[in-house]
Amino acid sequence: MELRDRVALVTGGGTGLGRAIARALAREGCHLTIGYSRSERDAVATVTELEALGVRAVAERADLADPAACRQLVAATLAHHGRLDVLVNNAGTTVYVPFEAMDQVTVDDWDRVMAINLRAPWLLAQAAAPALRQAGGCILNTASIAGLRAGGSSIVYCVSKAGLIHLTRCLATALAPAVRVNAIAPGFLRTRWGDAFGEETLRAIEQSTLLRRALALEDIAAAALALIRNDAITGQTLVADGGLVLH
Repeated sequence: MELRDRVALVTGGGTGLGRAIARALAREGCHLTIGYSRSERDAVATVTELEALGVRAVAERADLADPAACRQLVAATLAHHGRLDVLVNNAGTTVYVPFEAMDQVTVDDWDRVMAINLRAPWLLAQAAAPALRQAGGCILNTASIAGLRAGGSSIVYCVSKAGLIHLTRCLATALAPAVRVNAIAPGFLRTRWGDAFGEETLRAIEQSTLLRRALALEDIAAAALALIRNDAITGQTLVADGGLVLH
């Protein structure tokens, strides 16, 4: 896919990996909508950074736990840019609960994590499908190696990402041949989320990877960009974890 003058919607695009993916797209000449829920200052700063790269960008607030907000975010993107070529379902949430402390995951925790990590990508894809079909576009979902192994911030987070990986396959089937759908499954990243595990744990995880180093956001964003651009790939999940799942 040639990205110059295309339009992408990146949820959770104001911080962390979402911001890095948005930058990578902007460098290719792609115009952007940055979806955010709470980090307004970060989202506005991201828009300013993207505009400095010569593209149009706008920040739109949406609580993706609200189905109506998912539909409105797509509508706002179409109203602002007039088209939609790339949907990046990057927004996510979690709770930090050890697996063995099952009673500490509440029903509200379960419902909110599932709503944002799994239901919202489905609703956004559903709302965006007509525009993506018209454009011959694509969807990229941000999954996680937590969806491939029994380890992570909590059981509910792992299950939500496992569901997102399978949703990727299902959407690729449903939207073919006009729309490609892929996912990226990063390992542990040094973002605000990753920092919650603490420095000692992060260093131990990094030393457990085959590459023995921290993952750079720019490297993960480059892998995401490769999936977005490659017209021969659909229904796949690219693991970008430094070899952690192999160790």
